[in-house]
Amino acid sequence: PGTFDDSGVTLGCVVDFDQGAILYYTGWKRRRVVSFELSIGMICWDRKTDTFRRRFNGPIIAQDPSHPLQVAGPFVMFDDGRYKMWYCSGTDWKFPEGRPEPLYTVHYAESADGVEWKPRGRAIDYQFDGEVVSAPWVIKSRGKYLMWYSTRGHESQAAKNYAIGFAESADGVIWIRHDDQVGISPSVSGWDSEMICYPTFYTHQDKVYMVYSGNGVGRAGIGYAVAANFLERS
Repeated sequence: PGTFDDSGVTLGCVVDFDQGAILYYTGWKRRRVVSFELSIGMICWDRKTDTFRRRFNGPIIAQDPSHPLQVAGPFVMFDDGRYKMWYCSGTDWKFPEGRPEPLYTVHYAESADGVEWKPRGRAIDYQFDGEVVSAPWVIKSRGKYLMWYSTRGHESQAAKNYAIGFAESADGVIWIRHDDQVGISPSVSGWDSEMICYPTFYTHQDKVYMVYSGNGVGRAGIGYAVAANFLERS
């Protein structure tokens, strides 16, 4: 009680290394004026003992001068000798019909050890007023960085139905959005006809698999889509 994750935890991503893995996650804390405060924490898995432990009782990224409202949704990659994180940072709270709704988009930070992070600022710019951009997933292929994320509005329940967006970058810092090239949209009917969100990816043989959540942020189900393998690890 009283710590940054006493109200809930949401797994962000896993980074493998020889002795085990690091799990970066979002910690939830209830607030009074707004609904919640989100911070980023770190869990270590020891491969030899098959045990998990929090690296710290406090967060590794939280409210500070660079992140005055909240941080969440970490995706971390070890690349070019450094840890690179794309994550969400809050930019405002709105109160449509008196309900608190956070606005946030994807930011970027770097680290030499995966613990101490240097923020580099906003990675994904908003495309419309009141947009929410969340849950980045990044792949490096053919020397470029590819990012998929979830995007929505906030003013009404219908506006809060997510779609999946896509962006490209030459350096992982400056990104150009190409949401029209994401290659998937909600179905005409069924479990993913209202929204699709939270895409994650893996490759197997000659296919790329996108696992994603459907209506109600996954309440209606989780499914997957398949494409010919367009990725080349680099």
